[in-house]
Amino acid sequence: MTDELVYANITYVMEDERRKQTEQNLIKSGKAEFLSKGYVKANLRDICKAAGVTTGAFYFSFENKEALLAAILDPVIAEYRNMCSGLAKREEDDPGTAEDNERLMMEYLSAHRAEVIILMEKSGGSRYEGFRKQVDAQMQAAFTSYFTKFMGKSPDPELIRILVAMRLCGYMELVKGDYTVKERVRLAKDIGIHADAGTISLIKYLKEDSEAYRR
Repeated sequence: MTDELVYANITYVMEDERRKQTEQNLIKSGKAEFLSKGYVKANLRDICKAAGVTTGAFYFSFENKEALLAAILDPVIAEYRNMCSGLAKREEDDPGTAEDNERLMMEYLSAHRAEVIILMEKSGGSRYEGFRKQVDAQMQAAFTSYFTKFMGKSPDPELIRILVAMRLCGYMELVKGDYTVKERVRLAKDIGIHADAGTISLIKYLKEDSEAYRR
């Protein structure tokens, strides 16, 4: 290899490293900006200033503000969906893994608090603004399936909607709250125990009420 090729290769590697570092700086500052102001009010100039780069450098790395948001959220969404799929199958194969699955999920959400809060509460105006509704719909489907299995009939959709809203609100409080990971896991376990006991009692009541009505 000639000296010119060696130099060109070293230059390319250095430029590639600088580009990657610039992207990471923008992702870090963008995450803070989106978390603080939400997607719509997030300011590209402020993001660039915090990252220590020019707006020109920003557009060299990302097409626009939403592309930066995608770089922040897409990896977390992909991991979350894979985790949910894996944990659901695991629990279906062995219901005894439910508590450990809850711990794993809360640890993951704790490790990505900023992304979760942005995704669930700060992404209005972007293509991610419907994600919370997707999560809500998935939870409603899961709750409906569970109640139907043990009641022998479909539950009241409005009851399911409210129960899901309560559960989702509780978990967002854990994610947003100033807790350690250990505290979040413990509180999630306590909430789960309370929810399971309440669900069993509610299903029993609904079945008895339905039978009394039929009589």
